[in-house]
Amino acid sequence: MAKLFLLRTIVHDWVTGMKWTAKQLNEFERNGVFFVERLFNAAEVELLNADLPKFLERDGPVNLKEGNSNSIRSAIAPHHSSELFRRLSQHPRIIEPAMQTLGGPVYLHQFKINTKNAHDGEIWHWHQDYRTWFEDDGMPEPRVINAALFLDDVTEFNGPTMFVPGTHKLGMIPSDKNFDRIPEYGRLAEDAIGSPYTNETIDGLIKEHGLVAPKGPAGSVVFFHGCTLHGSAPNMSPWNRTIVFWSRNRTDNKITAPTRPDFLALQDFEAVEPLADDCLTDGSIGAAAAQLGKK
Repeated sequence: MAKLFLLRTIVHDWVTGMKWTAKQLNEFERNGVFFVERLFNAAEVELLNADLPKFLERDGPVNLKEGNSNSIRSAIAPHHSSELFRRLSQHPRIIEPAMQTLGGPVYLHQFKINTKNAHDGEIWHWHQDYRTWFEDDGMPEPRVINAALFLDDVTEFNGPTMFVPGTHKLGMIPSDKNFDRIPEYGRLAEDAIGSPYTNETIDGLIKEHGLVAPKGPAGSVVFFHGCTLHGSAPNMSPWNRTIVFWSRNRTDNKITAPTRPDFLALQDFEAVEPLADDCLTDGSIGAAAAQLGKK
């Protein structure tokens, strides 16, 4: 019988700041997944949610749609058209732990909003993100960390992401099967079609390593390694589940052979400098957004 894995919840301490303790770093290194509850506050989440419609109404390949409906599955590179999300992409509560865990400067490899809409949000099959980045983008090593910010409350009902802790230590798990890809999206689209692993492979990994599905209020963040196996079930509930994903890569591990457009595999390899902690709410968004609109 597969074991369930108890993931300890860390409530963000606004006094100690963004950097993790040695104990927290060890937990991430052991499990490849680390959950911080309410890392962003209600006011920040409200601002981000208010900015969402502009992305969900975009045309073109920057918005990947669900296979069985017109709902948006992924809104990609929101920082290219929003000052608020540009600042979010450089937020210290994400950048500083990324630099800590990876041991050096980082750049933004991918930034997207995954929506799993009420009633028709579809499955994300079991996968490792690094497989995409290695095969489609030419990323040399899995020296990369993801962060997933909840913009909605995530519950057992609306399709929480499930992780198999400890699988990041296995490296890239060999595929059992392959699918025809959509060239523009590569394995990002393949994850909607099916898992590269058989049920027997998944059963064995969960039996050995356990299973966890972090749940919590909007503003919470899951950090996870690029090789941590994960996926999510369809959303059959009446509640949306919208999550912002950052993928941070070491600057000395930049991609070498991207086959996908640069909105999917970002190619600004300059080290990211974290902004001030109040960068989302400091009152200067309007003027900066106007400048962004002139570019």
